[in-house]
Amino acid sequence: MGMICAIARLIGIAVTIVGAFIVIPQAATILLVAGAISILSYKPEDYIRVIVAALLLMSGASALNEIPAIGAPLAAIFGNLGLFLVGSSVVAIAIRAYMIVKSDWVKA
Repeated sequence: MGMICAIARLIGIAVTIVGAFIVIPQAATILLVAGAISILSYKPEDYIRVIVAALLLMSGASALNEIPAIGAPLAAIFGNLGLFLVGSSVVAIAIRAYMIVKSDWVKA
């Protein structure tokens, strides 16, 4: 499972960077699915870092447009990275919700 998650991360990062310069059909879908797969190898302690990073990148990426000459590509790269992390965050939240429900109903 670790290698599959590593490949998903590689695909996500590649689409994040390349997608800032050329049009990739269904890039958003690729980023969300790759992010969702990549979170499966993370520890639950890392989920909060991923969620916070997704929030910061999605809210702050557009501010980079103000930088002359390189602002638009940087904003696109960080926006795409934020989208990748949103996919990870959604799955992390779902996994955490499952763990909470499981611990409530299954007595060990």
